[in-house]
Amino acid sequence: MRDSNLIDLDKVVHHAGGRSILFVERLTLPPGRHGLLLGPSGSGKTTLLHALAGLLVPSQGRLSLLGHDLRAIGDAGRDRLRADHVGIIFQQLHLIHAVSVADNLRLARRLAGKPPDEKGLRQLLTRVGLGDRADASPSDLSQGERQRVAVARALANQPALLLADEPTSALDDANCQAVIDLLLEQAALSGATLLVATHDRRLMSRLPVLLELSKPMERAA
Repeated sequence: MRDSNLIDLDKVVHHAGGRSILFVERLTLPPGRHGLLLGPSGSGKTTLLHALAGLLVPSQGRLSLLGHDLRAIGDAGRDRLRADHVGIIFQQLHLIHAVSVADNLRLARRLAGKPPDEKGLRQLLTRVGLGDRADASPSDLSQGERQRVAVARALANQPALLLADEPTSALDDANCQAVIDLLLEQAALSGATLLVATHDRRLMSRLPVLLELSKPMERAA
């Protein structure tokens, strides 16, 4: 590994639709340092998370994850790195309602090319308070329970980096605190570094702001 940082970004720019939708001058993140990517809607937070996960390649700049240049390793390399080291909790949870809660976790391991781990699966569901709902369909769960399934699924492959996109945006204060408690607790138990993209300034009392993004129109030309 080239350096000790989990994440290392330098002058990252991404264009879409003929305009700049993301600009990051510099961002480094050592393992174990949780934090926030803070900014309003339209500031590029989700784009940055997707770039960190290798789901898109920025138009310009250097982006390194675990010492790997994400631009240089190609699609297959990014897919492998994501499967082995990154867990993602999307704003839209993308659970598969046609299969059980447990099968959602099993599928995450299968897609990553990892062997089944029934013991680990059951332990994860118990940790997030869903040990008795393994055979339920996600459609039979409350929104809070579905979010817990998404957290467990993101941790199913023991990632080094846990990314969460706006996990508290639609929640009242009590549920906001419950979700960030859950994320911090599960990241600690899994040994993962937690990075949350949000416009929710309530989270500033729980996590340090690593980067504050602004809307494109507010950026210097």
